[in-house]
Amino acid sequence: MWQFFADNPFVAVFAVITVGSLLGMVRLGPVRLGAAGVLFVGLMVGALDKDIGPAVPAGVSALGLAFYVYTVGLEAGPAFFRELRGQLAVMAGAAAALVITAVVVVVAGKGFGIDGAFLAGGYAGIGTTTPGLAAAQGAADDPSQPAVGYAIGYPLAVIVTILFLAAIAGRRQWAGRRDPDSQLPSALVTRSVEVTRRAQWDDVPGVSAHRVLASEHRPPGGASRVALGISRLEPGDLVEVVGGESDVQAAVDYLGLPASVHLLDDRSSVGYRRVLLTDPSLAGRTVAELGLAERFGSLVSRVRRGDIDMLAHDGLVLHLDDRLRVVMPQEREAEVSRYLGDREARVSEVSAVSLGLGLCLGFLLGVPSVSVGSATLALGTGAGPLVAGMILGWLRRTGPLVWTLPTRANLTLRQIGLLLFLSAVGLTSGYAFRENAFSVLGLQLIAVLCAGAVVSYTLMVLFAGLLGQSKARTMGLLSGYVGNPAILAYANTRAADSRVNTGYSTLFALAILVKIICVQFMVGV
Repeated sequence: MWQFFADNPFVAVFAVITVGSLLGMVRLGPVRLGAAGVLFVGLMVGALDKDIGPAVPAGVSALGLAFYVYTVGLEAGPAFFRELRGQLAVMAGAAAALVITAVVVVVAGKGFGIDGAFLAGGYAGIGTTTPGLAAAQGAADDPSQPAVGYAIGYPLAVIVTILFLAAIAGRRQWAGRRDPDSQLPSALVTRSVEVTRRAQWDDVPGVSAHRVLASEHRPPGGASRVALGISRLEPGDLVEVVGGESDVQAAVDYLGLPASVHLLDDRSSVGYRRVLLTDPSLAGRTVAELGLAERFGSLVSRVRRGDIDMLAHDGLVLHLDDRLRVVMPQEREAEVSRYLGDREARVSEVSAVSLGLGLCLGFLLGVPSVSVGSATLALGTGAGPLVAGMILGWLRRTGPLVWTLPTRANLTLRQIGLLLFLSAVGLTSGYAFRENAFSVLGLQLIAVLCAGAVVSYTLMVLFAGLLGQSKARTMGLLSGYVGNPAILAYANTRAADSRVNTGYSTLFALAILVKIICVQFMVGV
């Protein structure tokens, strides 16, 4: 009866995606499997009949992987290059830890006589790196062998990393001598302040550091206006202050008292609302480069990107699909809306030109190869689009071409790509998994990969501590080093600090690249 799946491979692919996604929603302790549920269901279905795997078109896996890594690169590229100088030592330490881990896995595995392809897949598994699995399969004579190792290593990685993060979170806070508090608020608040002392706005705590801003101003007996160009505040002035809770409170204490009225309640002259940035010509520009003050007498107070609210400042770079909280004269609202786009229908629109050209460049980067001993190294379909995405995401735009994608479109393409890749890998490797995972070889792989995971994560935490990283950033660095969103989500539940996410962004893309190189060496040993 299972021949039906072999005769109808696309039915098998999407059935696996459906059931695997349902499995991924099931909570297992503190985490969910997420997209990895598709891999495990694919392995189970592929194990039913040896003809199912060969029937799946190879292009499904390659195209899905390319979409996934390219969109990851577009998002991670700016953070990677922004953090490059300040976090270079941490990046070097992470790369060294990954190389040492690869050596440990190979030495321990060879002690059991395990083939390099299994070890390479297992190494990719304890790094939860899907592109690493693809690289191992591309270098192996039998692509099913790395998938077996990956399927064994992946759940080990999630379990062991969660235990590491729980241990770090349970420790007392350490300062992080080279990583002071980022001072970025986890949430923004708005307060109306009654000024009781003469003051220069630039002298207010937090203003020069872009931690607070004024959005609206009302002089005594006057009408409210957009807070553009305010410099001197006089007793009796009312001013609307935006920022993190503690920063806003410091500004209130400096200026005077909480006002008895809330300026934003009066919209007779000043309006405010969220406007969606959907004009591609404005993507990649800074808040200052929008020219809202000069054009419309307006300002941006907040930017919401995904689920994150950010305080606006002149140098903040804007993305398509950002929601801008604009404070503006009531009569200019329609003009501001037209200028920024504000069209929900364009939120998921993708430029076929920039997406097609970007992926084409990524595939071209993956073509060249170099032989190092018995190993042949190439970026391939896993790392080529990733590198292209990182560079293009960092550039953001080239003339009229906007490389970045709207946030929702990026996440949608990424999810589709990952699901297609994992379903294809599971189906094509299921029968080999059935024959090898529940054998002496499987037990040996579990022992080797457990040892490799403990060594790997311990090295990363030690390097972070020696390099003066804070507790919160160390948790983020470890999450990015392993590279699993479920692990990052758990880290965020244990530390409410923006350094968790910035640490994740610092290492996520770099770790993928290093793992891809390592697995190609490991297959050849």
